[in-house]
Amino acid sequence: MHEDHFGPVDYVIVEFSDSSSVAAGFDRLLDLVDHDRIRVLDLEFITKADGVVSSVPASQFGSRFAVLEGANSGLLDRDDLDTATADLTPGMTAAVLVYEELSILHVIEAWESAGATILSEGPVDVDDIDAALLGE
Repeated sequence: MHEDHFGPVDYVIVEFSDSSSVAAGFDRLLDLVDHDRIRVLDLEFITKADGVVSSVPASQFGSRFAVLEGANSGLLDRDDLDTATADLTPGMTAAVLVYEELSILHVIEAWESAGATILSEGPVDVDDIDAALLGE
């Protein structure tokens, strides 16, 4: 679809005690995927016990989560997961989600179809945004 461009890639880490408490959020995530708003690049469910981080299959949380199994682009390695879960409460589960925002790709496609050339694209550092909004 948009082989020449990528949308912004972000991540979110969410900690939870049981899957029913976060089911509505995952339903909304799937809705965004179904409507071509985002692409899930990686989704890892992990737990920490005795300081050891372990992967958990998405299907362990029920059938609604099973559809998310296999979302693995290889962007996350063991060091990433260890860092991402450094603050994970023992006995809790975390979902580490890496996703691509697709909405802007439709805009870029429209510009290019009209003959425009994209000269540059890329992320803006969150610290720069904070500083600008806070007038620093």
